[in-house]
Amino acid sequence: MKNFLSNKKKVNVLLGAFLLIIFAQALMITKLYSEKSDKTYEVNLVKINTQKDSIDYLEMKNDLALVDHTVRELNTFLASKSITDGKISTLAQDSISNAVYLAKQTNRYSQYLMDLQNKLQQVPLGIPTDGYISSNFGKRKNPIPFRNVLLASAKPVKTESKPAPEAIVERDSAGNIIKTTPAPQVVVEKNNPPAEADQIQFHKGLDIAVAYGTDVRAAARGTVIFAGKKGGYGNCVIVSHGNGLATLYGHLSEILVETNDIIKVNQVIARSGNSGRSTGPHLHYEVHKNNTPVNPKLFMSL
Repeated sequence: MKNFLSNKKKVNVLLGAFLLIIFAQALMITKLYSEKSDKTYEVNLVKINTQKDSIDYLEMKNDLALVDHTVRELNTFLASKSITDGKISTLAQDSISNAVYLAKQTNRYSQYLMDLQNKLQQVPLGIPTDGYISSNFGKRKNPIPFRNVLLASAKPVKTESKPAPEAIVERDSAGNIIKTTPAPQVVVEKNNPPAEADQIQFHKGLDIAVAYGTDVRAAARGTVIFAGKKGGYGNCVIVSHGNGLATLYGHLSEILVETNDIIKVNQVIARSGNSGRSTGPHLHYEVHKNNTPVNPKLFMSL
């Protein structure tokens, strides 16, 4: 062995053989790995090409191009209007603030409209029954003079009945009637008052001519503060609507509500009639403001 190693020529031949063997093994290993990578690449290509949900890169490219074009147009428009990025941020903040402001204003006005509707329901609007106005608010000739009322209410005076005078008959000596003179007429004075001048009175409401027993509706929402007989008004209903407003309904034939009842607008509260000091079936209607009669036509669209 020592002899073999001591010979340089033999040693060089041996090293060359080892190097050739190593080189040949390296070539084989390289070839094997290269073939394996090619097979994997081919398999992956086939797998990708056979997928049904693969991405359409061309369509994506077109969409991105459209987005880019839109952004460019928007930037050009903003630049033409001298709107900077700072102004855009301000506008965005203002839009949010404006949205909140508008929402608050909407709620405010909605509540305002609801309050207005509630108040309008407490205002006596329109005529409370079917019919037409036969007598207006203000000065008018008294349809039932006060003196007539007193005399009509007084007890009739008893008078002694006297025999009616007979006709004057003239006869001749034989007793035959030759002439008959009618008895003088006696004017019998009836129990009526003498004629008097027209009396002027202040009419505190409206008279609405309507058939007997017609429905009488509340002109507004409120609370009944009186229901019963009230002097010359006869059967009467008074409704308080708040804010110093009240309505009166007189000469009724039937009352359908009671004191302290809460009533709605247009609710039937009574029926028209001819009770109290009345010349015929009708509804007497008054509107009061702070206990003072006012013209009901102020609340009507006539």
